[in-house]
Amino acid sequence: MTGADVAVDQALQKTGIQFNTDLVTAFRVVSAEPGAFFGVLLAILQVAAPDIAVFIVASIAYGQKGLLDLKNRFRFWHQGMSWQYGLKIWVICILVFSLMNLASAGLNKLLLAEQYFVWDINFFSINFWIGLVIAMFLDAGGLFEENGWRGFALPLLQKRFRPVQASIVLGFFWSMWHIPVKINLAFDYGIINFLSMFFILTCKFILISIIMTYFFNKIGQCTIIAIAMHGLSNDSLRLGGKVLSESFIDQQITEINLVMPMLVVTMFLIKQTKGKLGLISVDTSLPEVSIR
Repeated sequence: MTGADVAVDQALQKTGIQFNTDLVTAFRVVSAEPGAFFGVLLAILQVAAPDIAVFIVASIAYGQKGLLDLKNRFRFWHQGMSWQYGLKIWVICILVFSLMNLASAGLNKLLLAEQYFVWDINFFSINFWIGLVIAMFLDAGGLFEENGWRGFALPLLQKRFRPVQASIVLGFFWSMWHIPVKINLAFDYGIINFLSMFFILTCKFILISIIMTYFFNKIGQCTIIAIAMHGLSNDSLRLGGKVLSESFIDQQITEINLVMPMLVVTMFLIKQTKGKLGLISVDTSLPEVSIR
C-alpha cells in the first residue's frame, strides 16, 4: 500500500545489486539508495514476525523463565556436549544442505533449457567462503525466524508428538505463514497454478522441517544451527544456480527440483533413526501450559 516494494525494486535495478535474503545485501541496497530504507525495514519486520511473536508468547506463558530458555538455546551446541562432537554435527549438516542445493542445480541443468539456467560458483574464491558465512548466519529469515520455529515451537511440539509428526505440524504452519508473501503467485499464474505451486512449497517446508529437526536434536536442541540451516536452504550463494525464466512451468520444475533431494534425505533420516530424528529425551526446560 505504501509503494515500498516498488522503491526496493527500483533500487535493485539502479544499483545492479542482486536480490538476496541476507542482511549484507539489505545494508548495501540502503547504503546505495537510502530511499529503499522503508521497504527494506518492512521486509525485515515481515520475516521477524515469528521471533517478535515468540518473545511475546514466551513472556506471557512462562515469564522470565521462558525468555531465559530462549536465551539458553541460542548456542552452537548443548553445553554438555564436547566441542569435537558438536563440530562434527555442524560439518555434516553444512555438507548435507550444500549437497542438496548442488543436487538441485544438477536437476535444473538437466531439465531446464540452457538459456534459462546459470551456474557460476567458484569454490576457490574467497568471496565464496565469505558468502557461505553470510548465508548461514546473516540470512534475515534464519536470523529472525528460528527463535520462534525451532527455538520455541519445536521443543514443545516434540513433547506432545513424535519427532516426525512434530516436524510435519511445524512445517505445515511454517508454509501457511508464507501465504502473504507468496500470494503474488496467484496474480502472476492464476489461482489453480498458485494452489499447485503452493502444494509443492508446502511439501518442501515439511521435508526441510524433518531434516532440520534431525540436526537440531543431534546438536542438543540449540537454535544457531537452525539459523544456519534456514540460511543455507534460502541459498543466497546460489549453489542451486540461477533460474532466469519466469514461466510457470519452469518455476514449478525448479521447486520440484528443490524437493527431490530433500525427499531422498528425509526418507534416509527417518529410516536410519526409526523416526526418532536424533531425539534422545523429550524433556525441555519449559513446563506444559494448560490453556482453558
